[in-house]
Amino acid sequence: MRLSVPTLLLCLLAAACCLPAGAQQQQSSYGFLSLNGRASRQNAIISWETIQELSITHFNVQQSRNGIDFETVGSLEASHDTAQDRYQYSFTDRNAGLHGRVVYYRLAIAINNGRMLYSKTFLLRFDESGEAQLSIQPNVVRSSLPLMVEGTEDGEAELHILDLQGRVMQRRIIQLVKGSSSQSIDISGLRSGSYIAVVCAPGLRLQQRFFHQ
Repeated sequence: MRLSVPTLLLCLLAAACCLPAGAQQQQSSYGFLSLNGRASRQNAIISWETIQELSITHFNVQQSRNGIDFETVGSLEASHDTAQDRYQYSFTDRNAGLHGRVVYYRLAIAINNGRMLYSKTFLLRFDESGEAQLSIQPNVVRSSLPLMVEGTEDGEAELHILDLQGRVMQRRIIQLVKGSSSQSIDISGLRSGSYIAVVCAPGLRLQQRFFHQ
């Protein structure tokens, strides 16, 4: 028996679990739905992926300071692009960290029959240190390395890709900005295995480990 789209989404959303990192993922024989959140300095970046969304009209991103009382901070219309079998969305809640170090989020999905479906609630923690940060999400990659750098000032930095023996396998210059910047680095020439990405500049050294498939 094939599930209807609203029934499918209800099953997927009800199965979601609340993870501290702000990530929920569910998989079924009918499709896949994911909901992720991360703190980027004082901003919250909420992203999600859906399938079979012909019955969906729009998405509401909802925020709460106490995990109980929610308000909508942004809305996105459903894509309805029939050429795709997956749909990806992203919403930035700017200056969300000004509300406190912990902010709760959920996704409300509006269906064309008037129903509203809700994801599980997840929380994001905001770092008040103001220090530079390096993140790689996801940290299991194929041909490109997604770098997200939270910088404290503009300038150049060196990116070194090291193997676990400390040997430099790849080196290049990258540009840093004050605030958030994302870059995709070609690593297709690397063999499969674990590596360490190191960002170096005067007075700065950031590193994160990743796995190249």
